[in-house]
Amino acid sequence: MPRSAASSSVASPASPASSLRVAALPFALPLDGVTDQLAQAARAGIGLAVFPEMSLLGTKRVDRLRRAELETLAEPMDGRSLGIVTDAVEATGVAAGVGLLERGPDGAIYNSYVVCMPGGTKHRHRKVYATENPHLQGGARLDVFDTPWGVTMSILIGADNYLPENARVAALKGATLLVAPHRGYAGGSDVSPQRDWFVRALPTHAGDNGMFAVLSDMHGEPNDRGGSGVALIADPSGAVIATGAGMQDPFATAAIDPELARRSLARQWLSARRPELYSSLIALDARDAAGAQRWMTSPPSREVQARGSVAVSFAVVGRRRVSG
Repeated sequence: MPRSAASSSVASPASPASSLRVAALPFALPLDGVTDQLAQAARAGIGLAVFPEMSLLGTKRVDRLRRAELETLAEPMDGRSLGIVTDAVEATGVAAGVGLLERGPDGAIYNSYVVCMPGGTKHRHRKVYATENPHLQGGARLDVFDTPWGVTMSILIGADNYLPENARVAALKGATLLVAPHRGYAGGSDVSPQRDWFVRALPTHAGDNGMFAVLSDMHGEPNDRGGSGVALIADPSGAVIATGAGMQDPFATAAIDPELARRSLARQWLSARRPELYSSLIALDARDAAGAQRWMTSPPSREVQARGSVAVSFAVVGRRRVSG
């Protein structure tokens, strides 16, 4: 935790009787220092520390790894890394959201994110759009969960946030806080256009759905050195209420009041929805499902490329009347 976080005016950690204070920390979580990191967060009054997507892997890239290499990095839910995080959460009283490669009971490997709560409870989301590596299995659920602070949370990892309807589903299920871990570096050196778009889009999702949103975005450079990440927190009106300030002060903190979400104008309009107007678009037919599967194996590129050529010919015909 950066030094300035410890100088927060909040003197004690959040409790069930108080509002939840969240910190977005856009860097990897070193396991040998996780207790110290969360202890500093506790002294700053932080109740939930949000680390980025795959934060337990450091800046290691996974896009080019073979299946066997992914298996060496993957851990089950009761593995060593989450055990260390869980122990640190218990010692400090600060909940922590961390990203990892999860090995499922069936041997499948998932890009997962787990919020570890004091008391030992873990809330997991498996990334639905796991496009980083063809050996990763995509998740199949968009869940929400309650917390002792009265905040109902949802987790969307990386590209899960790119489709607005995923955030809408979370809101319709009652989420008042969207945790959005991200990993901006996806295999190319020029990531700024995509990251800038996402930084603008996430507060819009918060405002459209009347909930808080926390972005913790870490990116790695091609030489595996960590770059400055992005941290921001948006309120239920879509206003950005906290941001990081680069390498010197990268984290963002804010208090989360679920009543502001429940009373937001967007949340009121959600109750006025008329699903019958677009119900025909909700169910996927076989062709749509096949298209979705193709997207998962070959996601859209940032560049539009020609897919072939079609020969087109034109003829201009003039008609001139000849008088006799």
